[in-house]
Amino acid sequence: MFNQIKDLAGGELYLISSLIMFMVFFIIVGIYLLKLNKKHIEVMSELPIKENQSKGYEEN
Repeated sequence: MFNQIKDLAGGELYLISSLIMFMVFFIIVGIYLLKLNKKHIEVMSELPIKENQSKGYEEN
């Protein structure tokens, strides 16, 4: 399997660039989540529960 990857003849650029884009995307998402306001996360996590309780809906 690794021999097929080594014998791409110019395809290494696509492999390396896709790996870099993958890593950069998840690093940016991780930084965004770490900097997100904790109060906002708490409000958003309780939103569906509070919304259903205020309208009087019950699950049967």
